[in-house]
Amino acid sequence: MPYKIIPRYFTTETLDYVNTLLEAYEKPLTQYCELLLWWNGKVNLISRNTDLKTVEKHVLHSLLLAAVGRFAKEKVLIDVGSGGGLPGIPLAICFPEKQFILIDRVSRKCAAMNDIRAQLKLKNVEVVNQDAAMFHVKHDDFCWITKHAVKINEFIPQVIKKGSTRFYFLKGDDFAEEASQTDLSLKILEYPIDDYIEDPFFLGKRVLLIEATP
Repeated sequence: MPYKIIPRYFTTETLDYVNTLLEAYEKPLTQYCELLLWWNGKVNLISRNTDLKTVEKHVLHSLLLAAVGRFAKEKVLIDVGSGGGLPGIPLAICFPEKQFILIDRVSRKCAAMNDIRAQLKLKNVEVVNQDAAMFHVKHDDFCWITKHAVKINEFIPQVIKKGSTRFYFLKGDDFAEEASQTDLSLKILEYPIDDYIEDPFFLGKRVLLIEATP
């Protein structure tokens, strides 16, 4: 079997850490939610019927990436299929010392992200309108992040030679099927969210930290 799944669990301390981020950056995160909701009515970045409370859950979902692996040490994070800036923009708000590159192949989504970036005055965010497989990474040390935008078996083999083997994914609980369809050696740390947050929005959702070996 080319992949190995290792169960991991959030602790009270790590969840408290995420709540601290939500409190410390409440104003810009709320502004982001409002901007995303406005743009969603124009471009369809997330579900058309999404309300503000649901957008806030998307933000919480995104920030859970900060509670796993070596996230604290990451300096450059490339968000693939970012759409309306999830998970990249909430993370960029909370971690101004890190650099975030938001990639999406759809130009109107990139236009929305550029406007949001400008209104939030995020100097640590770059938006790129391109297919991630074609994107030339200029950094030596970086990682990939994504929120339900790509399939493990399709994306990782495309980018594994670009210089990073670290992937922070927000996926559903059917991720193992995708992982089984690649010949790469994958070590997958699996953090179940619905064990800790009792909300239908998070049912079946996982944070995955993947280390890949060609």
